[in-house]
Amino acid sequence: MFLDFFKSRLRPGFFDGACDMHSHILPGVDDGIQDVGRATRALLLLNRIGYKKVKLTPHFMKDYPENTRANIEARFQAFLTEVGDETPVELSLGGEYMLDSCFMDRCEEGFLTLDKNNTLVLCETSYMSADPQAPNMLYQAMLKGYQPVIAHPERYNYASMATYRRWKEKDYLLQLNLLSLAGAYGETAKSKARALLKEGTYDYVGSDLHRDKDLRDIIYSIRLSNKERDQLQRLLENNKEL
Repeated sequence: MFLDFFKSRLRPGFFDGACDMHSHILPGVDDGIQDVGRATRALLLLNRIGYKKVKLTPHFMKDYPENTRANIEARFQAFLTEVGDETPVELSLGGEYMLDSCFMDRCEEGFLTLDKNNTLVLCETSYMSADPQAPNMLYQAMLKGYQPVIAHPERYNYASMATYRRWKEKDYLLQLNLLSLAGAYGETAKSKARALLKEGTYDYVGSDLHRDKDLRDIIYSIRLSNKERDQLQRLLENNKEL
């Protein structure tokens, strides 16, 4: 904590034109925002920070068996109709896929991807331990032409720096949760996030927003070194290509 005083806060304008590639704003489909009003407010709050594009990435996992691709696409179209011109950001649909017993079924129906080439698929595991079949599931997805993006790796209690190096050797991409840098998920996740950011290990950054809360105070409480800030800027530039 003492060393944070030698870092500087992010300045307003840092996120101007940004794309958020991980959020749970599509209402009523998972543990994220539950109604259209709160979803609209969350989008307005992101826009106030500077975001111009937001990808809605609902959970696909065995806990939500009704979240098939067809159902989520229909919910997304209904949401677009409901919000109309009330949102100042460009919306697109993706998904966050748990590496569990439903993963390969979702692979067969086709993942909702993050990029224009329909290759990047956002994946997650349990925070305590990964499914033993996870490496094989990711391998099978890659054989089908998908590129795994591992969501919030700093939050996995079982993962060490050696784990992250193995994932990079397997050509997995890694996505930072922005609020990890503010300690929103605890000091261990914060420390790991800082280390991975400093080493240039991350490829993308997302908010993973689940609630319609004003993030400005949290985000602008983050203190980063010049190197860390440059790395975060690189991730934001990568996001703009999605």
